[in-house]
Amino acid sequence: MVKKMDDEADSKITAVQKAARLLQAIASADEPQSLADLSDQTVMPKPSVHRLLLQLEEIGFVKRDLSGRGYTVGASWLRLSVDALVTQARQPIVRGVMQRLVDRVKESCNLSVLQNHEVLYLERVECDWPLRMQLQSGSRVPIHATASGKLLIAQMSEKNRRALLNSVHREKFTDTTIVDLDEMEEECRIIRKNDLSMNKEEYHRGLIGVAVPLRRSDNTVIATLSIHAPSFRMSVETALSYAPLLKESAKEIVAELGL
Repeated sequence: MVKKMDDEADSKITAVQKAARLLQAIASADEPQSLADLSDQTVMPKPSVHRLLLQLEEIGFVKRDLSGRGYTVGASWLRLSVDALVTQARQPIVRGVMQRLVDRVKESCNLSVLQNHEVLYLERVECDWPLRMQLQSGSRVPIHATASGKLLIAQMSEKNRRALLNSVHREKFTDTTIVDLDEMEEECRIIRKNDLSMNKEEYHRGLIGVAVPLRRSDNTVIATLSIHAPSFRMSVETALSYAPLLKESAKEIVAELGL
C-alpha cells in the first residue's frame, strides 16, 4: 500500500521537478551520494533516480566519484552556477552596495566564490588610491593564501578540505603563507569561530585583507565579501575594525540576490 502511494505521488511530479529535487540533494551533501542515499533523500524510486542520474551525467550536471558509486556536482552545473552568480553579482544594485562600502572604508572590495580550486572574483570595486593592487572581475587567486579562499575552505569538512588542499600546489608566497595542513586546520577553526578570515601578508608581502561570508537563508556560505590594502595604510587591527561594515554589506547583497 505504501509503495502504491509513493508511486502515485511520484507520478504527479514533473521530470523537471524531479531533476531539481535530485540536484538539490547532491548540492547540499558534504560528500558524494550513492543511488540509495539519493533515493531516500528525494523520496523517489531507485529506477527513477538512476534514470535521471544517467541523463544528468550525460550533460555534465553530475559526475561520479572515484569509486564510481557516488554522485557529486558536475562541471557543466558548476559553470552554470557560477555564470548565474556572475550575472547577479554584476547587477547595478549589488555593485551599488559594494561601492557604498568602498566609499566608507576607502579600500577596494571583492565579491568572490570558489571555482576549480581557486578563488574567482565575481565583482570588484576599486578604491581611488593611486597605490593599490589592481585586479579585474574574473581574476583568480589562490585558496590557501587569501582571506576569501581560507574562509571558503573553512566551511568544508576536514576530509574534503584536506583532499582539496592536497590537490593544489600550496606555494609559499611569503614567510606567513600557511602551507602545512595541520596549521591550516587550526586557521580554519579560528575562522569559523570568528566568522571572518584575515590575510596577513600571506599572498603578497605588505598586503592585508579581511573577508566575511555571504550566507544563504539555510546558513550555507556561498561567497565572500572582502577588502584588502597595503599594510602601511591598513593594519590588521584596522582591517578587523571594518568587519561589522563588511558583514552589514554582505547581508545587503544576500538580500538583493534573493538568497
